[in-house]
Amino acid sequence: MSIIISILLFLVSISILVAVHEWGHFIVARCLGVRTLRFSIGFGKVIWRKTTRRGLEIAVSAVPLGGYVKFLDENEAKVPLADRRFAFNRQSVFKRIAIVLAGPLFNFLFAIAVFWLMLVIGVHQIKPIIGEIVPHSLAAKAGFLPLQRIVGINDEKVSSWQDIRLALYGKLAEDKPLLVWVRAPNDAAAHSISVNISGIRLDENNVDILEDFGVFPFALNVPAIVDQIEPKSPAAALGLRHGDKIISINGQAINNWQQLLEHITGLGGQTVNLVITRNDIKETLSVTLGKRIDHQGESRGYLGIRAKPMPIPKELLVIKNYGPLTAIPMATHEMWRMTSLSFNLMYKMITGKIGLSGIAGPIGIAEGAGIVAYSGLAAYLGFLGLLSIGLGIVNILPIPMLDGGYLFYFLLEIVRGKPLSDRVQLIGIKIGFSILLALLLLASYNDIMRLLQG
Repeated sequence: MSIIISILLFLVSISILVAVHEWGHFIVARCLGVRTLRFSIGFGKVIWRKTTRRGLEIAVSAVPLGGYVKFLDENEAKVPLADRRFAFNRQSVFKRIAIVLAGPLFNFLFAIAVFWLMLVIGVHQIKPIIGEIVPHSLAAKAGFLPLQRIVGINDEKVSSWQDIRLALYGKLAEDKPLLVWVRAPNDAAAHSISVNISGIRLDENNVDILEDFGVFPFALNVPAIVDQIEPKSPAAALGLRHGDKIISINGQAINNWQQLLEHITGLGGQTVNLVITRNDIKETLSVTLGKRIDHQGESRGYLGIRAKPMPIPKELLVIKNYGPLTAIPMATHEMWRMTSLSFNLMYKMITGKIGLSGIAGPIGIAEGAGIVAYSGLAAYLGFLGLLSIGLGIVNILPIPMLDGGYLFYFLLEIVRGKPLSDRVQLIGIKIGFSILLALLLLASYNDIMRLLQG
């Protein structure tokens, strides 16, 4: 059922964003006097169509991974003399730039709209109070302590773990140390801790950057009860089941999930005795823990289990909720923040500072849609806003076949005083298609590797 929900949400999300994008092209073209022949959601064979009284064909096509607006254009078909003034190719280069640029622009505007709605509804996030520190991690070496509250990173104030994750992602692969401002429960003022995160890398094993940083959010006694088991993990080989409660490791009592993680982390590759309760019956099991090498070269033990999500106490929540007017600048700021972070990570991928394994394809997006499906409307709106920003950014890249490629052609036309030849444009399209195909294959490979690794 969860797979079906993920796929459906993925298709709905992509269809919404494509419709917004193509609507931008369509509405600006219509305002500038360009005739539109078809508005299609999806590519390939048309499976449904309807023609309006003004002659516009609205279509749904077989491949739901994009869409297009087909304009009247002499480069694609013969146009009657009387209709040539409505053709796209007959418009000034500045009008053509406006029409092409409108698609990505509408994606950014749509992101502001969904972020606005998200903030009006209210976003529940967790206060950045440190729970356990991972032994030998960056956080442990830097001197972080349990129960400290992180209040700032460099000059930026933070109020939730989500703020901290975004700040850490933005500083990946940078040699300059971060100043993390913390305040202990009895401290009157915050003090800074310097930490270098240049060793952290994005890859298929980096499920949560906080874990690589070496901190676990504070939680009130999350029980050590198994909820999910990773495929092909030591837990799966052992036969652990949903609902099993781990009460000791090698004779040491386990009272909560954080203690379980702390014990497992230091025992990688070792055979340990677990005492569990299953259906109120105690069992002793022997298992060899797996080992994973983190980005600092440290070996960490793992069992391959996940905890059951627990209700978060109100005292650990920070609620971001704004009135309709106040939410407008906040939503705009959120759009700029996420856009800036996306460009930052993209630049670091292109320059080789971070790996390409963070690129996700349809499977990864569908998986993300499935996760937010169980997190409420506000979470889904945030997810939709991020996808919209991503679609806008990708489309302004100067790659032929994308909007950015056409913008690049038009800018060259302004410089040259005449359009590029059909032959040059065709070569560009072939190059663009090759680049897009390579990106799709890379993203799909990353998706498959994430699935295989559990």
